[in-house]
Amino acid sequence: MFGKIKNGKGLTAIFVVCSISVVATAALAGPPKSKKGAKTSAPSAAEIASGKKLYASNGCGSCHSIGANGGKAGPDLTKEGADAKHTIKWLSDQVSDPKLHKPDSTMPGYAESIKGKDLKAIASYLSSLKK
Repeated sequence: MFGKIKNGKGLTAIFVVCSISVVATAALAGPPKSKKGAKTSAPSAAEIASGKKLYASNGCGSCHSIGANGGKAGPDLTKEGADAKHTIKWLSDQVSDPKLHKPDSTMPGYAESIKGKDLKAIASYLSSLKK
């Protein structure tokens, strides 16, 4: 098919062409596509509003302040969402079990009382606090 291969030069040329083809194909393919159904979008305004109500109804403001309102026992959450590490997942974990991130935290965990969509809504609200 390729004729005679002398001194391995033909084989080397084929290897180089194949290698370039593989690299070019991978480069042109771009980054991997996200999985179908994976949520990568920002929380909706309704979810943030729900989280704000849940923040208030669960008494979070008794210990934490946002702006000039709230308690002083816990950290000020005014700019909680400005920290890139504080994703919705991170914030959900923080509300559920604060000792995961800070073993000496005095904040009680709310894993038993705030769950599912309520937990996600509070975390979404906190992630929206950037100013």
